[in-house]
Amino acid sequence: MKFIELGLVEYERFLQIQNYLHKRAIRENKEYTLFASHYPVFTRGVNEKEFEFALRVDRGGSITYFDEGSFMIYFIHKVPSPPIFYKRVVKILKEFFSFDKNIVFDSKKAGFYIENRKICSIGLSYKKGYSKHGVSIHLNNNLENFNKINPCNLEGIKATSLHNEGYEFLREEVKKRVVNIFAKEKI
Repeated sequence: MKFIELGLVEYERFLQIQNYLHKRAIRENKEYTLFASHYPVFTRGVNEKEFEFALRVDRGGSITYFDEGSFMIYFIHKVPSPPIFYKRVVKILKEFFSFDKNIVFDSKKAGFYIENRKICSIGLSYKKGYSKHGVSIHLNNNLENFNKINPCNLEGIKATSLHNEGYEFLREEVKKRVVNIFAKEKI
């Protein structure tokens, strides 16, 4: 597996890169994990009928928001079993968030929460045996923009960030921690 740091990239440009690497992974039997953040953008999953202002993308889930404070992890991995892959992604995130027992995974709402505050979103899709899209760890998002929507169109849920909850993580620290967990867990 190859890790690729894209840095701050416009979301539509990212989609071009993702699609190129997805085709390359299939053709060359490779796997990639991409790290990025984005200029402010609202996106919506393939089955979401509302939120016409949001960019439609080929992932699961409803509406969400990304910006420079989002730490994005995108998976382009060979996936023989989507349910098993999803469980592995959740396991890695549980390990990442192990520093705070109040951050918990909610399988019914596909994400990690502190009470009713969403701190990590998951949106995956699978095409030709490979995964696409991934997760957003909310490091220091613009919560005013994020909370113009109900994250993932869930009633009673607000977005939060690690910064908002009193944690100061640099992007490089998060990436290093995630890469170390990947090495142990063999996603």
